[in-house]
Amino acid sequence: MEPIDLAAVADDFDREVAATPEIDRFCSSSAWILAAAAALMPPRAPASYRGPDGYFAAMRGVHPAGFPYIEPVELAWGLASPLVGRDPAPLAEAVVATLAARRDWQLAIITGLTAWGPQRRALEHALPARWERRTGTPTARYVASLDGGVDGFLSRRSRELRKSLRKSLRAAAQAGVSFESVKRAPAAAAPALYARIQEVEAASWKAREGVGISSGPMRAFYDHMLPRLCERGQQRILFARAADRDIGYILGAVFEGEYRGLQFSYDDAHAALGIGGLLQYRQIVELCEEGVARYDLGTEMDYKRRWAEEVMETEMLVLVR
Repeated sequence: MEPIDLAAVADDFDREVAATPEIDRFCSSSAWILAAAAALMPPRAPASYRGPDGYFAAMRGVHPAGFPYIEPVELAWGLASPLVGRDPAPLAEAVVATLAARRDWQLAIITGLTAWGPQRRALEHALPARWERRTGTPTARYVASLDGGVDGFLSRRSRELRKSLRKSLRAAAQAGVSFESVKRAPAAAAPALYARIQEVEAASWKAREGVGISSGPMRAFYDHMLPRLCERGQQRILFARAADRDIGYILGAVFEGEYRGLQFSYDDAHAALGIGGLLQYRQIVELCEEGVARYDLGTEMDYKRRWAEEVMETEMLVLVR
């Protein structure tokens, strides 16, 4: 495998991500991992490679304790798979050979592996016996099927959730709430869209409690990501509006027939209208009309259990030389 500048080959890299079996495709794609590298990860040196069988998307760093390591480009959540290629067996062999040839690491981290999925099995076959293997706690994502359109989706939700949505729809209509869909906006529109998102975020409970995207690394993360999503036609944003102003938003991206929810928030002054649930529902209506098959709600939170029926789990493999 040959060393590469991952940003320079992002389009080809994403094509390989789309063909890679049993990984979290969106969170392994260039939009996610390059934004994470820029905004969320400590300074590291490039250690990404490309070979005839795919990519190894990685970086090299040195721990404060002094030992050198190799890790995925994104390790903020460990969602991305650094092994990207349609045939896991030769790719795993090439990655292990590349790691074995480098003498500048003691610990290597590989994330985004479906437990005993094709990448994990291929690695187990290719790894030298002398390298110690350790596994981390699995990371779960909640995924909803959009099979059968909106009616099919709602038929798989609880009676309580359907009742709550009907109540919120009536209340929002009485309050004059409307929804504005922004799809496939050009990259030049990203700053203005992000400013609208931030205006809503500033009025939310998330900003008040410091858990949203109104400041710090998380604000920078989406600031890096949104222009790339717009450039590739992946971005999907829905705004809730009342009295000629934005009172809520939901931001996500479409990749290979799957929607990945990223962030949503709303003005606290309108919390009684159930704007959060309405934004989710209205986005699902849009996605069904577009023919999107799945909605990945992201990592585990209690409310996501009510909106999804499938759990995707991946784990971390730590190699110690």
